[in-house]
Amino acid sequence: MFTEDFLGRMSIVIVMTVLATFSAIPLVLYFQKDSYPMTLAVATQLSSTIFLLLQLFMTISRLPARGTAKGIAPRVTSVAGTFLILVAMMLTRPVESASVQLLALCAILVGTCCSIFCIYWLGRSFSLMATARRLVTSGPYSVVRHPLYICEAVFVSGMIISHFSTLMVALGVVQCIFQYRRARNEEAILRQVFPEYDEYARRVPMLVPRFFRPPEPSTQQ
Repeated sequence: MFTEDFLGRMSIVIVMTVLATFSAIPLVLYFQKDSYPMTLAVATQLSSTIFLLLQLFMTISRLPARGTAKGIAPRVTSVAGTFLILVAMMLTRPVESASVQLLALCAILVGTCCSIFCIYWLGRSFSLMATARRLVTSGPYSVVRHPLYICEAVFVSGMIISHFSTLMVALGVVQCIFQYRRARNEEAILRQVFPEYDEYARRVPMLVPRFFRPPEPSTQQ
């Protein structure tokens, strides 16, 4: 498990370093100007860079794996769920409408900022693959069991709006399917490693927040 975890970590570090570098370059060029107002586009680019750097840092410093999903399918699911929307973006053209792009940027910014918060809360237990490191049940993880995927879905929605087309919608749906399967894979390994996960899953919904608690069963005879 150690060798697999190490090799996986190095692969993710390389990919995230490349993505973070390409994301940061436009920001460096922009802030080298004499005047640089903080536009929505710049704020979105900055949040994306922070998101990638945070993933990079948490991957480098993450806790040792206590259990990992076996087989190729969970790994393919994790990779596709993470990067498919980026591939989709390169295969499609952005919509030529300022109002559409404004709406898309808002969704991307909100999704990215919320994702940053979720990864920060996960801390050193963060992992792209279905791996059990430490059970986190507080903060956003006390509302739903997979808040990061909800936030990423908002980000994906923004990307679909920005590059709206039949292909983009189809690939966005496929990514959501991969993300759902990815969440199931994570839950399976967490149940194996942490006996208390079943109780946590009973109390906290998977993806949709529970605004009203169901009434406790009566104990009266």
